[in-house]
Amino acid sequence: MLKSLAGLLVFMFAGQAFAEACHFRDQDLGTLPDSGNGPVEINILLYLNDLTEIEDAQQSFVSDVFIRAEWMDSRLVHRGLTPCTAEASQIWTPGLMLLNRRAIERVYDPELSVAPDGRVIKVLRAYGEFTFQADLSDFPFDHQELYFTLISKYEVREVKVVTSPQKLGMAEHLSVANWQIQLDGSRSSEHYIAPVDRTISRLDIIFHAQRLTGFYTWQLLVPLFLVVMMTWTVFWIPHEFVPPRVGLVATAMLTLIAYRFAIASILPPIAYLTRLDKFMVASSV
Repeated sequence: MLKSLAGLLVFMFAGQAFAEACHFRDQDLGTLPDSGNGPVEINILLYLNDLTEIEDAQQSFVSDVFIRAEWMDSRLVHRGLTPCTAEASQIWTPGLMLLNRRAIERVYDPELSVAPDGRVIKVLRAYGEFTFQADLSDFPFDHQELYFTLISKYEVREVKVVTSPQKLGMAEHLSVANWQIQLDGSRSSEHYIAPVDRTISRLDIIFHAQRLTGFYTWQLLVPLFLVVMMTWTVFWIPHEFVPPRVGLVATAMLTLIAYRFAIASILPPIAYLTRLDKFMVASSV
């Protein structure tokens, strides 16, 4: 697992700062390289540099991420001592895409370099908004699965996107508040695209997000419990004092409704009850 950003930068950019431009004699380098009997393997390195926000209502998160893709192309073997830089129009590339991106702002343009042994390295850094499927049934004691989904435009028999635990990492300190983030590995699968009848390789790099409940406990649950306790005082008010009893219950009910609107503003419209919803329903009975 990658733990150091400095080590990551050395690993990703070593030999590229002073690299010369590549010059290839073969002009037909835009076709799929020969990988023997199997698909071309695209090895992914990913480092989460920062995660600034998780938006429950939008089911999205904002992050800053480094991605490095590496593959072999024997046609690009050269006699140089160090990697040379190439343009995307010169050689074949796997057409990698981030499937769950919503809005991405590239910090700089992707860089391509070719090692003397024909190993191609593509490096990019992206900052933007990514989507995820939220399960809020345990809110505010829930945990979520955040992920970066990488796919290639080629069929799974031609290209396979892979990684290993040693090539994944994250910064020690992230900017996001009220969440604890941990790297949770990767998941490889196949993704079927019905309109074009094509099955492509898919790689999900997963991060486990555990919600920290301190804010919700003190700002929502404790005041809500005090409101419920306030309604219990009607049992000690004499029966003949009807207006105070009704006023107290009405005030408590309006407070619960106000809390419900406040909670709705931070959650997406979902068709099931969260744990907090169940508590509020029970409090209203």
